[in-house]
Amino acid sequence: MTHSFVAHARDRTVVLVAPYAPEMPLLNLGASKKIQLIASLLSRLGFKVHHVDSSHPHERFAVPIMGQPTHIEQTPVMLWRPFCLPSRKVGKLLNIYGSQRLFQRLAELKPDLVWVYNSYAFEARLGLYLQRVTGARLVFELEDLPLSRGRGLNPKPFLDQHYFPLLMRKADLVTFVNAVLLQRHRQDVKAGMLFPSILQQALVEQPPLPRFQGPHHRVGYFGGLDVDKGVGTLLDLPPLMPPNWKLVVTGVGPLSPALSELAQKYPQKVEFHGAVSHARVLELMSACDVILNPHSSITGMHDGVFPFKVCEALASGALLVSTPLPSIDIDLSSCVLFFDGSARGLADALGKAAAHHARSQEAIARVRDHVRNQYGEGQVLAQLQHAIHALAPLPPETLDMRPSPNHLN
Repeated sequence: MTHSFVAHARDRTVVLVAPYAPEMPLLNLGASKKIQLIASLLSRLGFKVHHVDSSHPHERFAVPIMGQPTHIEQTPVMLWRPFCLPSRKVGKLLNIYGSQRLFQRLAELKPDLVWVYNSYAFEARLGLYLQRVTGARLVFELEDLPLSRGRGLNPKPFLDQHYFPLLMRKADLVTFVNAVLLQRHRQDVKAGMLFPSILQQALVEQPPLPRFQGPHHRVGYFGGLDVDKGVGTLLDLPPLMPPNWKLVVTGVGPLSPALSELAQKYPQKVEFHGAVSHARVLELMSACDVILNPHSSITGMHDGVFPFKVCEALASGALLVSTPLPSIDIDLSSCVLFFDGSARGLADALGKAAAHHARSQEAIARVRDHVRNQYGEGQVLAQLQHAIHALAPLPPETLDMRPSPNHLN
């Protein structure tokens, strides 16, 4: 009897709707890592994961994928994807209202849970449809506000904004990327939880490492290479840096060619690695004395963002040098060295970094331990277990609380 009950519980189905292409896992590293970890945690909570890839990864004609076995890292999933067109922008717009057959096939799964990554129009429309026609519980993961970033004449953010208040009202659980958004919208949602990051187990288990031990120092940036992430500041930094510093950069994005040229121009001051694995990112982070978050003004984005790399930097134990940040559940004023977002301000901060680190080592260690304890895989798994249990109870026998093997490599 017990065996059959557990087997039945493991037949629970979740539809994860997120812009992630399993064949291109190194794009958009911060978002990709969070989506990978969400898929892993949902699987360990006893769900069979059906992943709907909304990223429109191929700029060519491609027919929809209607349930194809694959993996998100080592998590087995069934892949679904709407059609692709040669124009990604046009294709994503047409996916929103031209994917009825895909929606109907997913409804036939009778999912217990639908997890929607951000208030993008396609994700929102699918999540609300499945909630309405199947009675599935709906989780809305709010990562940034629809209009927080300028997108020129692209109409899609305005479609995203159209669905945003509806998702906020209808979702059974909303996760918030920072505490400012949680407090602002607490009264608008059925249930909410703070969810700025998930830290892979390899980072959580990394022993404390010494920093600023020699005369030469390394400052690292590990993230998307876009102007709105403040990466343009790095292009002006090398000639302004103190002489004993080297800039280390990984990632992909529109500014990749400019950073590659920068490394060729200043080979003694800049290392550019491009797209690398998450294991390699952790290795490079471990060798840095300072980790940068040069993000353009988040206040100017209505506090609608919290960079994934911030918690990774704090958990690494390196000194974080950052533009101003919205709050989460930690007082960062005692350990983070803030700067104004300019290249000159960043160079000045690097000149003060060693002394700031010496004064703030205890605070940095406290925050490192807090972030690891709060946002490591095991802790987030327990938080999700509690939150999802309140929506649709899961028998404890279905839970796998062990670290996923793909994060221990």
